Amino acid sequence: MKRLVYILFFLVLVACNGNSGNKIDTANKTAIAQNRALGVFTGTLPCADCEGIETTITLKENNKKNERTYSLKEVYIGQGSDKSFETAGKWTIIKGTPLDPNAIVYQLAVENDDPEDSDVVNYLVVNNNTLELIDDEMNEFDSKLNYTLNKK
Repeated sequence: MKRLVYILFFLVLVACNGNSGNKIDTANKTAIAQNRALGVFTGTLPCADCEGIETTITLKENNKKNERTYSLKEVYIGQGSDKSFETAGKWTIIKGTPLDPNAIVYQLAVENDDPEDSDVVNYLVVNNNTLELIDDEMNEFDSKLNYTLNKK
């Protein structure tokens, strides 16, 4: 009888430990989901007066705050010592381009020191792993150069 009580006690103890672990995992999953990184995209984009621009974009979405943010790092290659620029801001999802009304575009708001000089940068979602830089009018560049960024 004592043995049965010990076995039941042990099973209850193990079951309680398992549940508390699930609560922690659920809390972590919720926190991650509320401010989750949609992806980090990297690639080397064309540059008019350098060898290329190593570009890294990290896109985040905070569902709880209904907010989308990004960080952008650009390294200009081949200008003596490489120049690096980092920016951050908000991004939105735009549906449709002149050639495809169903296309999805991630539009990054770029804020400058002069608020009236703010600009946007558009990236066409090619698939879950690829973004393509497009122009201000949401058209693809008419060029053989590579304008794509790939998900890490």
